[in-house]
Amino acid sequence: MSFRNMALHDLVSKRKPFKPLGLSLAITLALSACGGSDDVKPVVEAITPEQPVVEEEQIGEPLTLELVTEHISSSEPVSFYVDVAEDSPTLVVSLFNGTANEALGDPDVYVKYDEPATAGENGNFDCVSYNGAGDNEACIIDNPIAGRYHILVDAYAESATVDASILATTSIFNHSRLCNDSVRIRSQAMTDEQVDSACAVLSETKTRFDAVLSELIAPEFGQAVEDDLNAITNFNVFASLSNHAAWAEHLFDTGNTSGIYFETSPTDWWHDSTVLTFNALEWSGGRDVIRSLNHEYVHALDGRYNKEGGYRSDMAWWSEGLAEYLGTFYEEKYQSLITANEAQKYTLAEIFAGESNAYSWGELAVGFLIETQAETVTQMLSLMRAGDWDGYYALLDIVSADHQAEFETWYSTTLAAQFNASNTALALGEYSQINGRGGWLYSVTVPQGTDSITFKTQGGSGNVDLWVNQAQAFHPSIDISATCESTTIDSNGETCTLDAPNAGEYYVTIGSDFVGGDIIDLYLSACAGVDCNVDLPAAQELKQATEPYLPHWPAKGTLGTCSLAETYRTSYTNAADVAITNTTDTPVKVYWLSTSQADKAGGSYMTLAQGDSFAPDSWRVGERVMLTDIGDNCLGVAILNDSDNQFEILAEHVVGAVEEIIIPQATAEMGSCDLAVPYTRQSGNAPEFIVANTSDTQYSLYWIDTDSGQPYLDNVYATLNLNDMYSADFWTVGDRMMVTDSDDVCVGVLDLNETSNIFVLE
Repeated sequence: MSFRNMALHDLVSKRKPFKPLGLSLAITLALSACGGSDDVKPVVEAITPEQPVVEEEQIGEPLTLELVTEHISSSEPVSFYVDVAEDSPTLVVSLFNGTANEALGDPDVYVKYDEPATAGENGNFDCVSYNGAGDNEACIIDNPIAGRYHILVDAYAESATVDASILATTSIFNHSRLCNDSVRIRSQAMTDEQVDSACAVLSETKTRFDAVLSELIAPEFGQAVEDDLNAITNFNVFASLSNHAAWAEHLFDTGNTSGIYFETSPTDWWHDSTVLTFNALEWSGGRDVIRSLNHEYVHALDGRYNKEGGYRSDMAWWSEGLAEYLGTFYEEKYQSLITANEAQKYTLAEIFAGESNAYSWGELAVGFLIETQAETVTQMLSLMRAGDWDGYYALLDIVSADHQAEFETWYSTTLAAQFNASNTALALGEYSQINGRGGWLYSVTVPQGTDSITFKTQGGSGNVDLWVNQAQAFHPSIDISATCESTTIDSNGETCTLDAPNAGEYYVTIGSDFVGGDIIDLYLSACAGVDCNVDLPAAQELKQATEPYLPHWPAKGTLGTCSLAETYRTSYTNAADVAITNTTDTPVKVYWLSTSQADKAGGSYMTLAQGDSFAPDSWRVGERVMLTDIGDNCLGVAILNDSDNQFEILAEHVVGAVEEIIIPQATAEMGSCDLAVPYTRQSGNAPEFIVANTSDTQYSLYWIDTDSGQPYLDNVYATLNLNDMYSADFWTVGDRMMVTDSDDVCVGVLDLNETSNIFVLE
């Protein structure tokens, strides 16, 4: 059985309204008076020994490569410079929220080699980072030569930069290569050969994109959309999933953990086209696989050649469907056939309205239109390129009304025929290496008089199943039984042996049990005999993912500030000898920090009095622990690591801590257990959600499932003793939580509303 990942890849547009130029005339004149250019020198009428000349290279505050400079707060532009001693693959300048964990404000970063940087559309800069309010800013200079780089942090309009930190580093990426005139790869840990291979994949994807959309449908669409300036797409490839999660959060302020494309203001001067992805070693058992290169590149090509303006969320079916059709599953119909045979079918109108999975049913809709309605696709692209969205949506209404019956016929009959015709011939005594996602079909010719044949899958990542069928192809979504099948759980060691096979064609189907997982370095072999084997190449060398430890993180074994309360990814390795000890006389509560919510999750594990330790035995490297006072205010964060997990809570960590809990006034009442019935969640987060226990009775909180109306007892969100409180900001209006006693017997139900949700259990 296959399952589709609902969020394999994301596509995001980052826009920002036009800003006035950040440097005033007075600032510009002041910089000029400090040295100016080589062509114009200021006139200095009198200089005393106590007032030395300020040379140009001294403009701004110095930064040291690889070291974080903290506490930058200003409503005016602030200048820095950093010296790069030798030519490097990249220079990354990162501005991010500081140790006080305040919102960054809305600054922008400009970088210029050998000259002071100035701001704005006509400013003097080699790189600009111009993200939205609150975003971290990252400027990347590719292949910087040795010398001085000037950095300007420019506050936007009346917004001030608040307690920011800045880092300049040349150590993140070991490569920056322009594959061709339209795509660049920056890699954290790729070899030259791996970069060569990735460039080849991207080149093939562009060729396929052109062949399908330009040559077959409308040749004139081979030109970029008018005024689109995103001529180069930058692929930032991190060394592992955990590195991707850490650096993507730090540099680009995104919690993505699957690969993502950012299309930033393609017609504006601060435009950018960026892909963040990674070597998925943690998911492939240590085998090299760069995640979704072709899928993400189709997003970039779609934005540059097909659509005016930035990303539109109401076109997700087209964006993700096209990336799946041309990128992940081009001419591989195994997965399409699984989608077409799901119990829940969707109409074209529902797909266009965003009511289906944008990846799976979007891919079916895109495939149907491209393969059967070329003239319609030409019309769609014409309207999309012109930005005529009213015309585009009107056309979709016509398409969904006129072609629904054809769509149903296509996915119920044509897809099966395409799958049956997609086989690759495999000779007895030979093997085929399998890499990719979804499923594969092979055919093997068995000669007359063969005593027996054996089909095997061996090695590789993920989990596949094997079906062998005589005379015709087998697909598990539409066929009931095969001549032989091997479907062991969590294993690629599948074998089918047939005694006294009939002469003729046998079809071999290989299917992955999880469409989102990459199958890497898997081998299918076929040979005559019961115990026969085919000599296979040596298996790919397995690698251990290197865990990140970013420059702004505290030393291992040391507590960090609450600025580390951000989204993150854990490793699969257990953290050894974890102990968090309270050396103070202030009580401190211990929470697990949610990987996706960037806040404490569930109830506290314990409250540490002086001398107490929290010592879990099964937590992983990368997990984070939030420490709070008894009022649940964050005091600090511990990051579990690979070498030193002995943390001490010191007096400096509890300065200002609340030592006596103040129970808030109730604003909502607990309902009866009769509310434990199926219900519908609403939109919007439930405000002011706090549950306080002022009784001597211990209570637990469980979420009530929307469909069954029963509490989800596998996950207790809080266990509240006297004067304990639970609070969270991620629950939705309409959510229901069951309050139970220590035996998990219902006491009442909390029905979250849209105004205030402070419940006091008395």
